[in-house]
Amino acid sequence: MSFDDFKHAQRERLIYLDQCFAWRGSAKRRDLIEKFGVSTAQAALDFKAYLARAGEKAPMYDAALKTYIASPDHIPLTEEVSYGDWESVLRSVGENHFDELPELHRTADPRMIARLNRAIEQNEAIQIRYTSMTTGSQSQQWIAPTRFASDGTRTHLRAYSYKHEEYRDYLPVRISEKSSFQTQVLQESLPLDDDWHTIACISLVPKRTLSAEQVRAVRKEYAFTGKTLRVETRKALEFYADRRWGLDQPNARLERSKTEYYSEFPS
Repeated sequence: MSFDDFKHAQRERLIYLDQCFAWRGSAKRRDLIEKFGVSTAQAALDFKAYLARAGEKAPMYDAALKTYIASPDHIPLTEEVSYGDWESVLRSVGENHFDELPELHRTADPRMIARLNRAIEQNEAIQIRYTSMTTGSQSQQWIAPTRFASDGTRTHLRAYSYKHEEYRDYLPVRISEKSSFQTQVLQESLPLDDDWHTIACISLVPKRTLSAEQVRAVRKEYAFTGKTLRVETRKALEFYADRRWGLDQPNARLERSKTEYYSEFPS
């Protein structure tokens, strides 16, 4: 069931009511008034429309609490939406019900991104000064940018390093603005980026040190449907996958059972 036959604004309010009944088990007109700024009369009309759609299992009004209470066996009218954006509902309840860690924003100069992207588009090598987090030094080098990739928190530049004679990942924010940024059109084709064009099919399982009860909990948490949880990424991004999924941590809940590689270009 959906609310597609309603106008967009009212549809959003009815979806929000559906979320409230699914997650909080209750809703009142004040919820709509405070969230959407509608009048009391409009909130009443929205509730009337929702209750009509709910039919026999419609939430019942509790006069003492002055709120509508969902039935114990309440089924959302739009399940895919109601259970899809649960954070917005929990946030609306109040700060005592939901909190989250602040994000550490990692910056990147869009002009630098644009400069590097132009080098890709124009098939150019570019000279940069790059700060290494391994040595702490800032070296001048020529690279040939090929593409961008994200690890979920940062955008990386994939480029061929003429200094190291291999493909490497660079963070644009670590490229100095004092770089010369000289460019040269590539005269020869770059070597094939094998790691980028190799797909890593990773089979994950609950860590072997976990108890049987812990294993069941982990399988439920990560929605296992079989013995293993299979995910695919590029071999060039495996390092970031391990770090993001916590596979490299002592208290990891998942571990690899095996990793299979195959070329992106079938022979």
